[in-house]
Amino acid sequence: MRVLITGAAGYLGAGLIQAFAGRHELRLLDVVETPCDAEGCESLVGSVADLDCCREAMSGVDAMVIAHMAPRGRGLYASPAVPFEVNVTGTANLYTAARDAGVKKAALISSIVVVKRNQEAGDYLTRDLPPQSVTHPYGLTKVCQESIARQFHLCDGIASAVLRPAYITDEDLQADKYGREASEPNWQYIDRRDIGQAARLALELPDLGYEVFYVQGPPDADRHADLAYTRQRLGWAPEHDFTRLDRRPT
Repeated sequence: MRVLITGAAGYLGAGLIQAFAGRHELRLLDVVETPCDAEGCESLVGSVADLDCCREAMSGVDAMVIAHMAPRGRGLYASPAVPFEVNVTGTANLYTAARDAGVKKAALISSIVVVKRNQEAGDYLTRDLPPQSVTHPYGLTKVCQESIARQFHLCDGIASAVLRPAYITDEDLQADKYGREASEPNWQYIDRRDIGQAARLALELPDLGYEVFYVQGPPDADRHADLAYTRQRLGWAPEHDFTRLDRRPT
């Protein structure tokens, strides 16, 4: 399978590449060159906000992983302009290009923020909870991304695995993309490489539909969200459970 990964040069993209490299051929799309030494790996520089670029990126691939996101620094989320151009228009462009190219599988890296209202209420997070934003514009763009994926599934038959991670970090580095330390146990942690494994396993399913998957690493995450479906449906188990944070000296 030849897989397009968007946002490939970013923090999450590095984890996705590790999960797919050596198993599938990769086309890596970002606004900067993405280093990749794996066989069958190519880098494409361009913006998902450009439909022609998306059409070029989609040519000859079998599936896509949508992991791009407008940078959260430099005050870009103070206005909806850039977040919507990248996160929302970019996602719509990719699904449009996929439909026109006959690509029938996608993995969308969404966010647990789309059920934040339920989370704050102490609800158990199930797969059928409707996405609704309590933060904007970031949370709203994630709700829009899920709506786009569902619409293209219903109208065009594009199967989509919608992954809802929470606090994306790296267990080895014990830090997130901003360098903030993972200093204490938190059920919301998920290693970026484990997100990649879930995306890969979902795209390898022969009967993928439109399906929501929660992806969190620590063992106690099961008390908060439906991780059982993710494990059973995908045969997924996180390699990084962050339990060693419990054993760190204080």
